[in-house]
Amino acid sequence: MVLRLLPTVTALLLSAGCAHLLTSPAWPGRVPEAVLVGGTAADLPGRTTLSAGQLLIHADFPLAGQHRLVRELEAMRAEVSQQLGLPISDEPINLYLFESPARYQAFVTARFPSLPPRRAFFVETDTTLSIFAAWQDRVAEDLRHETTHGYVHSVVPAVPLWLDEGIAEYFERPRAEQGLHGPHLAHLAGRLIEGTWRPDLTRMERLESAGEMSQDHYAEAWCWVHWLLHTTPDRRAILEEYLADLRRNPETAPLSVRLRQADGDVTAEVRQHVESLSER
Repeated sequence: MVLRLLPTVTALLLSAGCAHLLTSPAWPGRVPEAVLVGGTAADLPGRTTLSAGQLLIHADFPLAGQHRLVRELEAMRAEVSQQLGLPISDEPINLYLFESPARYQAFVTARFPSLPPRRAFFVETDTTLSIFAAWQDRVAEDLRHETTHGYVHSVVPAVPLWLDEGIAEYFERPRAEQGLHGPHLAHLAGRLIEGTWRPDLTRMERLESAGEMSQDHYAEAWCWVHWLLHTTPDRRAILEEYLADLRRNPETAPLSVRLRQADGDVTAEVRQHVESLSER
């Protein structure tokens, strides 16, 4: 999940880490930026602090720099860059790890009382990038998702919600799965059999808030990203060029416009992509 805290009293709530650029109703009051970069010892984790590439990790508990998950998150920086054709940023991403769900929830309740239930979330302000998460059974999945948001937003601050979440859903899977999200694939394949789902990128592009996103939306967001990256070099290039243009101009035309110009109506091809993946 992603939060963007702007210099005004309004913030944008994005869906990420559990699964993009989604906007929400105005945040009830400006959250002090000090919460994200300081706070008291009782508020933020600080027993262990270590650097892992772009990540500055603060944990409630002893955490080795060579921990497998730390190394995996650090390596994702290059992977996200290579897969999406993005430059690598040196902007720090603060990652706050709470020792237990209860400790994490107490912090969220005190500092972000209107936040929907999430195991982890990413926050972007005008000056900082931060991730907050509880150390629990699914922490690896959550951190791959939220760290992806951090790496992408450090170079492309304004990413459409559907694409932001689709990219994070793609990279939240273990690297060996090469972006194949089994639960999303099974969900979409089942909906195709039922005749209750049809790919529609323009519908995805109209999404404005995390509250609008259902399982269908997260699954379809992942599907479009996987289809763009794993079908033809031309489609991968279209995605890379779109992200590059977003870096220069957040108001660039929607991705669906480029796809129509290049391939026309690709609905049938995206359906076929889901069907072929589900048959493997």
